[in-house]
Amino acid sequence: MSWLRQRERGGVALRLMAWIARVAGWRFSYALLFPVTGYFMLSAPARQREAMRRFQRRALGREPGWRDLWRPYFAFAATMLDRVYLLQGRTRGFEITVSGIEALDARIAEGRGCVLLGAHLGSFTAMRALADRGCPVEVMAFMYEGNAAQANAIFSALSREKAELVVPLGRPDSMLRAKECLERGGLVGILADRRPAVGEDRVVPVPFLGAAAPFPAGPHILAAVLRAPVMLAFGIWKGPRRYEIRFEEFAERVVLNRASREVDLRASAARYAARLEEVARAFPGNWFNFYDFWEEMDDVSSPSPSPSPSPSPSPEAGVVARRAVLALPFMALPASGEGGGLEAVMAALAAVRRSEADFEESKSIAGLADTLPSRGTLLWEAPSTLEKRVVEPFSERVTVSGERLVYERPGQGTRQEVNLDQAPEVRAMVEAIRSTLAGDLAMLRRYWEVGFEGAVADWTIRLSPLSMRVRAVVQRVEIQGSGGAIRRFETVGNESSVMRITARP
Repeated sequence: MSWLRQRERGGVALRLMAWIARVAGWRFSYALLFPVTGYFMLSAPARQREAMRRFQRRALGREPGWRDLWRPYFAFAATMLDRVYLLQGRTRGFEITVSGIEALDARIAEGRGCVLLGAHLGSFTAMRALADRGCPVEVMAFMYEGNAAQANAIFSALSREKAELVVPLGRPDSMLRAKECLERGGLVGILADRRPAVGEDRVVPVPFLGAAAPFPAGPHILAAVLRAPVMLAFGIWKGPRRYEIRFEEFAERVVLNRASREVDLRASAARYAARLEEVARAFPGNWFNFYDFWEEMDDVSSPSPSPSPSPSPSPEAGVVARRAVLALPFMALPASGEGGGLEAVMAALAAVRRSEADFEESKSIAGLADTLPSRGTLLWEAPSTLEKRVVEPFSERVTVSGERLVYERPGQGTRQEVNLDQAPEVRAMVEAIRSTLAGDLAMLRRYWEVGFEGAVADWTIRLSPLSMRVRAVVQRVEIQGSGGAIRRFETVGNESSVMRITARP
């Protein structure tokens, strides 16, 4: 069970505790944490308690006792209480020690900005309090807030100014705001241990506490795109109002080479997971991922049989699928019509149920002076089947049908299949094509910001990706056509291409 689907608990209790903390003071509120923690621990769902038991067993190397299970619940409650005071700048009585600050100061002095990778371990707010003590640059935090809406609303009300410096991941402007912060020499903090958002759930399985765990690829891709130095940052709770902030060097830059992108991505995630493992073993009571982190519990017992899922795509299959989809436009037969806007064009496209076309494509890759030409045929059959066949300079076929993408090179005996539900960035590229051909504007807007100019007789649709993962590969897509026919399809990104399409009679 993913943490994204885990229900938020304790909104009323948290609101009451925040009020008591402001009125009655820290000491009285801290005493209340004991019965409050007991209640939430005993009333926690059985799956949550089992998930915490599994983490503690791996982190401690032994069977956890009730004290081991109590500590993370109590530490989490204590950091929530402290957050009330820290957000308001009321730091009297707090003891915050820092290690590694010299390395961070050196990064700040360079003026290039820095990405800080953190985790749901300890308190990120304690690091914010450290910044408030005199950090010479702005500190902006990027995190997914979807399953903690009540808590975020309560804490945002305590400090509107600090709330504005927390940017939800997955929004169209998230990456732009991160880039602008770094250009001003600021610090960009990202919690890199959970899937960042619904639909943004590409993960990299890497070793963590003795078993493979799914870590999000997004923070490492974002760091690579931002081209900034990267450090690790942990705010460890060590007792009542006591915190230790740790900064550690991670990478001068996260580099994802085109030829070895998946290998580089996995290596970066593995290095992060290895260091997080060391900190988690040292401070298991600071682990605040109260869910099935290894995503293994669904396999332990299931109430009823279910259809076998499609096999997960390999990293190599993901690379091939993305490259194939980048050049997978299809055409439709012309439809008559004059004037009209985007909705009229969508209607003209939707009216075409089946079509075939010839194409000529010119592809360019960053760093290569020459372009790569190819030609072949295209097929579209509503509602969801797309096919591209390359005949020169080699034989290749890409087919999308329903939720599956199949890539084949018959001459080499290659056949790879991708489940689109397990490859969100590939899904976005497929929908750029499929939803346009199907005239499904609502689906298109789930993945792309849609721009339009022209009329039914001669139109241009411009797509800008909403997902930061797609944006790391493709910056924009431009589709030109007439009536219900696509004449030209262009992608601009790491691998750019222009395809000219001629409808068959």
